[in-house]
Amino acid sequence: MMFFAKNKAERRCDKGLLPETVCRYVRAHEHPLAKRTLLRAVRFVVFDTETTGLDVKKDKIISIGAVAISDFAIQVADSFETLIRQEASGDKESIPVHGILKKDLAMAATEQGALESFLSYIAGSVLVAHHAMFDIEILNQALGRFFDLKIFNAVIDTADFAKRIEKGPFSSQDTKAGDYSLDKLCERYRIPIYDRHTAPGDAFITAQLFQILLYHAEKKRILTLGEIL
Repeated sequence: MMFFAKNKAERRCDKGLLPETVCRYVRAHEHPLAKRTLLRAVRFVVFDTETTGLDVKKDKIISIGAVAISDFAIQVADSFETLIRQEASGDKESIPVHGILKKDLAMAATEQGALESFLSYIAGSVLVAHHAMFDIEILNQALGRFFDLKIFNAVIDTADFAKRIEKGPFSSQDTKAGDYSLDKLCERYRIPIYDRHTAPGDAFITAQLFQILLYHAEKKRILTLGEIL
């Protein structure tokens, strides 16, 4: 499925139907990273989104935050942050969580511009997020509206990665609800929590968690990208 999606995007680029920034992203994923690539050689991008709600079909992204990890080090200078202009910042459930008001978005980036910038930032990297499915689905929904495109990056979910590191890849042990929430994992690994429920804050917290998990993986002789995808 991904192969055909990439071919379709490449054809549209050849016909001049997509912005050049998007086409550079598409070309960066013409050949996926080899599974034998050492984890220390991979550029990971840990990201988070804040949205107007939790319905990926109708809600929209209002903020993206991200930071890169290379050679198991968090690259604070290699980070990404944007607010996105939308007609509304959320509903009565979401606004108290992310704290972003409509007035905060008045001078924010356009949705298309923010998406193009984010694609440029993540090109050729492996994406990392906590409970990543939601973030990827809502990103795909936005990319589909503007570019008829989906994310081509490989994706790692830190909740799943933590389970594998702690319990092993074939464990059938039950886990209690919430055991692998971001807050619970931060408590377990003594990661200080600040700027929670902001996209840049959650991205940085998740990056610290992922960094710790990478070191644990290395101690277990999990050394290549293919072993954690």
